[in-house]
This record gives sequence, structure tokens and C-alpha cells, in this order.
Amino acid sequence: MGAPSLVRNLKLRQRIAVLKAEWNALEWPYLRALRDGSFEREDFVETQLQFFAAVAHFSRPMAILASRLPRPDQRLPLVENIFDEHGRGELAHGHERTFRLLLERLGADLSRVGLAPWPEVRAFNVALTGVAAFDSPLTGLAVFGAIEDLFSGISLALGRGIVSRGWLAADKVVHYPTHATLDEEHADGFYRQLDAPYDAEARGAEEIEQGLALGGHLFQRLYEDLYRARGRRD
Repeated sequence: MGAPSLVRNLKLRQRIAVLKAEWNALEWPYLRALRDGSFEREDFVETQLQFFAAVAHFSRPMAILASRLPRPDQRLPLVENIFDEHGRGELAHGHERTFRLLLERLGADLSRVGLAPWPEVRAFNVALTGVAAFDSPLTGLAVFGAIEDLFSGISLALGRGIVSRGWLAADKVVHYPTHATLDEEHADGFYRQLDAPYDAEARGAEEIEQGLALGGHLFQRLYEDLYRARGRRD
């Protein structure tokens, strides 16, 4: 596995673009319901409360994956990503804190933050941990790249949806505006690790393709599962 590429692999980026068009995240029921007004506020807040467990967990399997990469130049982009997740040392700006603030402003019961999440979220977290620990590193990088890539557009849609529904003013929406731009950069960091291996050998390309497909599947399934379970109350 080579160092992060300085030149984007157009073949890989075209393949990613095709997959993103197929996933069509903005038409997932979760986002469509937020956009068309059919998502009840109480149900949305409940699913976001559950999503907190995914936010809090996300950097941990990433750290596992970083530990499996053999060279410092390969590990550094993941370490930088993890550092961003922790507010670059300013924990008040860390992603757990900003998401918790968003939940508070939406009226969530913060006493439930950190409690055992729904099985839909646990399945997502366990899958990421398993991929990071036991799958091919190329597959793991592709999984995280796909999720970060999708979350960039999803974050933009969620932030806009919260404002358009009148649940919060634009200047009160935190967390999602940051991810709308930052996760695009994070995704590119993962993809740059894959640019050279994608053309190096057939096996590497296959592992990357599997990871991209799996990342999209896991993230889509998480949102679809949360939407189906939206009326559940603990």
C-alpha cells in the first residue's frame, strides 16, 4: 500500500461519482421526510438522539484502522481526522460536544445522552469496528471514505431541513454546518490513500470497490433503520 497520492485517480473518482448517484442519499426516506414536512419533530429529535452514539463512536474504529497502517505517512491523515473529531485539542469544539449542543437546542432529553443506543445504531458501530480491526486496510479506508463523503451532503441537507422546518434559526444550528465542508475534506483524505492502490493490482481494486459499496450500504441502512424506528421511545 503506497503513500497518499498527490494526483487524484480519475478512474476511481468517476467510480465514486457513479456510486453516489446510485445511492442518491438526498432521496433516502429520512431526508425526504425532513424535506417534505412529514417528519414529526419529536421523531426527528429522537432519531438524532440515537445518532449521537454513532457520532461518539466514529473516531474509535478509525483509530484502530490507523494503527494497522504500516507507515507514518499513511497513518497521519487518519490521525489528523481524529484530531478534528476532538476539536483539534479544544474539546468544546469536538464533535461530541457540538452534537450534544445541537440536541440541547432541539429540545432533546440530555439525561439520555450516552445511554445504550438502539440496536440499529449499535449494528452500525459494531460493523465499523469489525471492518477497521479485521478487514483489509484498503477496504477499511474505502468504507470510511464513502461514509465521510456521504455525510458531507447529508449534513448540509439536515442543517437546511432543521432551519426550513422552523425548528431552529440558522445561527443556532451547530455541528452539521461544520461537517458539510469538513467531511468533504476528510473523504478526500481517505480517497487519496486509495488512488495509487486502485490501479496497482486487481486485488487492491477489488478490496476498494468492496469497501466503497459497504460504506454506502452501512450508512444508508443506518438512516433507513432510524427512520423506520422513529416512533420508538425508551
